[in-house]
Parts: sequence; C-alpha cells; structure tokens
Amino acid sequence: MRTPSRLNPLLLLFAAPLFGSAQEPRYVLPAAPFDLVTSAEKFRAFAGTVRADVERQFGVPADVDDPAVLKILLSTRVHLAHYFGEDDRAIVTAAWIRSLQANPADKAFAGLTTLAAVAARQENPGHAPGSAGYRAVFAREFAHQLAGLPHTPAIVAMLRQQREKIAGLTEAGLLAETREQIVPAITRRGFCGRAEADQLVRVHHRLTSILPVKAETLAAVEAAIADRPSP
Repeated sequence: MRTPSRLNPLLLLFAAPLFGSAQEPRYVLPAAPFDLVTSAEKFRAFAGTVRADVERQFGVPADVDDPAVLKILLSTRVHLAHYFGEDDRAIVTAAWIRSLQANPADKAFAGLTTLAAVAARQENPGHAPGSAGYRAVFAREFAHQLAGLPHTPAIVAMLRQQREKIAGLTEAGLLAETREQIVPAITRRGFCGRAEADQLVRVHHRLTSILPVKAETLAAVEAAIADRPSP
C-alpha cells in the first residue's frame, strides 16, 4: 500500500524552475516525490520541465566545466532521453558518460544497457519495456554487447559487481529510497535542486525501464561471467 510522502505544501505547486544566487535550478514539484515516481501523468509534467532546463544548462560553460555538475546533467539527460524515446540523444549521452569513466572495466560496461534498450524500442515501437517483444530484443542485444567484452579478471570482477547491483534492485527498495533519502534531502534544503531532480528521474527510470528487464539483464550477466575465467 502506498504511503504518501510528507513535504512542505509549498513544494506541491507546479511552477517553472527558480534560480538562486548560484544559478542552481530550484524545482517546485507538481506532486509529492513519492507520487512523482509512481504516477505516469504527474511525472511527465516534471520530466518536461527538467528536460528543458537540463538542455539549457548544457549551454552554460560553467556548468559543463564543473565535473560534479556535468555528471548530474549527463545522468538526468540519459534517463530522460530513454523516457521520451529520444534514441539518438540517449546513445550520444551514454557515449559521453562512457568517455568519462576512469576505470577501464567500468568504461567497457558503460552504455551497454542503453544500446540494448534503444534496439528494443526501435524493434518494438510503442511497446512498454515489460512487453514480451521488448524484453526479447533487449535480452538478445545486451547479451551480444556483453559477449564483446574482454575475457579478463577485471571484467569478471566488474560483472560480478553489476550482478549484485541488479539483483538488489527492487520496487520496494526504490520506493524506500524515495521516502527515506530523496524526500529528507529536499526537506533539508527547502527545495528540489539539481541533484534531487536527478534522483527522482533515476528512480522513475529504474521503476519503469530497468525493473521490467531485470530477469533478462541478470541472465545475460550470468552468462557473460560463466563464459570468462574466474579472477
């Protein structure tokens, strides 16, 4: 049973982003965070506002030059690109994220789920990630991407870490994260800023796009581990 989040009522009115002295966007939410991540209708309004503002920030050199800000902007952009079905933007943004990875094994894995998701959408236009056709294409493409990774101990170790992350991803855990981490963060700051908006977008993406293909993702990772030598 859903438990509504407690939040300052002033944050429950929809408005365009506000800007403080540091020019960080301040989002006045159209609904409580818990409702945003679980309601398709309420999330769409929020997503459109955040998308427009993220694209504006990519035109601000100071934001792009700040590694911490850029990391958040790229995260928000790739998740919203999936949400709005902007395949080219999803691929380009995932490639940008990949280029910034310092660890070679993490870099090798970065963006592979995006490539699989884009292929699944293109072969199943209009179908949700939970549909049989989408899941089948995602499984095929993700397995293909993993097969191309090097057969090294570092890759095996990375895949095992990914397996643990994926296995631990649950609807209950994501909703708990919203209630216990995101809502308190917004309450402490007194507004929903860049980081909190990204967290809300990420949770919604995982609930609607990642969880539906969790079984296929785990199966592909397990097969990739089994096909490689143990560290």
